[in-house]
Amino acid sequence: MYLPHFVRLFYRLITDDRVPRLAKMVPVMGLLLMLTPPALELDMIPIVGELDWIVVGYLALKVFIWLCPPDVVREHVSQIARGE
Repeated sequence: MYLPHFVRLFYRLITDDRVPRLAKMVPVMGLLLMLTPPALELDMIPIVGELDWIVVGYLALKVFIWLCPPDVVREHVSQIARGE
């Protein structure tokens, strides 16, 4: 239900100049980690293959939000809530 809001928040934070470059690199590095050969080999195992994508993706996005300045995150969340 809130997935479109989260996608909009992540997009706004990635494109915001006030967010440090280090924070913007975290989702990229998470994606690269998921595309490494050992991670791709885990995809052959039925349940573990999907779990590693979910865990790495969740942690990368969580760390990304954590590294973003809190006032910038609050500003974007309030704008999304108002429908802007």
